[in-house]
Amino acid sequence: MQPLLTAQEVSLDLLRQVGIGQVWQMPVLWAASALDVVLGLACFSPLRRRVALWAVQLVVVVVYSLIVGLCLPEHWLHPFAPLLKNLPIAALMFYLMKRSGK
Repeated sequence: MQPLLTAQEVSLDLLRQVGIGQVWQMPVLWAASALDVVLGLACFSPLRRRVALWAVQLVVVVVYSLIVGLCLPEHWLHPFAPLLKNLPIAALMFYLMKRSGK
């Protein structure tokens, strides 16, 4: 939800850069933001004990990372490491997924 509230223009520009047409930029931004909020809230619900929650989160991180990494490769060397930080996040989700499966 943060991109909608504080970085809408930057987010729309990034969507343009990855090839999302102008007519689809706002719906994609809303959908991605809603997905992030739903997944975030699910972390505080009984769903946090389900393998599926962490698997979905892992897939979302991987897909976002692949899109940005392939379409905007300059982000691999960005000083704030927006892609590199996803590696430990993905590892944690993988751990939570495996732990939930027990």
